[in-house]
Amino acid sequence: MSSATSRLRRIFTGAFTISDRSQPLPGDLRINWGVTLILMVLASSRGQRCSLQKLHFLAHLSRTSQTRREALEVLDRTREPSALSVRIEPWVNRALAFAVAQGHAVMKDGKAAALTDQGKAILDELSAMSVLAEERAFLARIGPRATEKVVDAIMKMEPF
Repeated sequence: MSSATSRLRRIFTGAFTISDRSQPLPGDLRINWGVTLILMVLASSRGQRCSLQKLHFLAHLSRTSQTRREALEVLDRTREPSALSVRIEPWVNRALAFAVAQGHAVMKDGKAAALTDQGKAILDELSAMSVLAEERAFLARIGPRATEKVVDAIMKMEPF
């Protein structure tokens, strides 16, 4: 077992295990990856909280270099919002449920999620590692620009 895997196991305790696989697993089966990405999205948002719509929006667009590039082009207004294909992913809901159950995030009025102090501490530990470096850089760049109002307009394929 790699040292990074051992460290992640210590950080994320629970009734599941991490093991090396010969083939990459899809994101919806990599719960630690999903929880980490959810925490990073929340940390990049104003007040370290965001709506479920924005959470799905940023989590989906963070996944690949192509979607990250396309999202930045839309925010730079060199691409139309209708060019983005944003999916509402079941793995985001599952990862958020795990984050809430572990005390890393809380739900506000069933409409928004917020980072807890425990979630912030987890992110501080993870920042010492090179975990999800590309996604982290993308969220740091896009987070302040992707306001709730902008995300809502893009999701409706409207100009902003």
